[in-house]
Amino acid sequence: MPRFRFQVQQGKLPDPFALEDVLSDYGAARKAALGIYADLARDIVTGLTDDSEWRLDVLDESGKPVFRIRLLAQSLEQPVSESAAQH
Repeated sequence: MPRFRFQVQQGKLPDPFALEDVLSDYGAARKAALGIYADLARDIVTGLTDDSEWRLDVLDESGKPVFRIRLLAQSLEQPVSESAAQH
């Protein structure tokens, strides 16, 4: 049975958290990744700031990514500067 690596990356932090598991196939690895995401989602969402990213990659035995869950928080409005607000 193949071994999969689940790698959690927060923003640009240099050392992602990772764990490995032996699973029957890619479908089982995808299901496991969704379960990991569900377990972590509340903590991830409360810690998001503007323009931050959280990512869970599933890699196969060769290190090739086979599935990814990505959560991106982006501010789409331009902040109003104090000088512009006074005019």
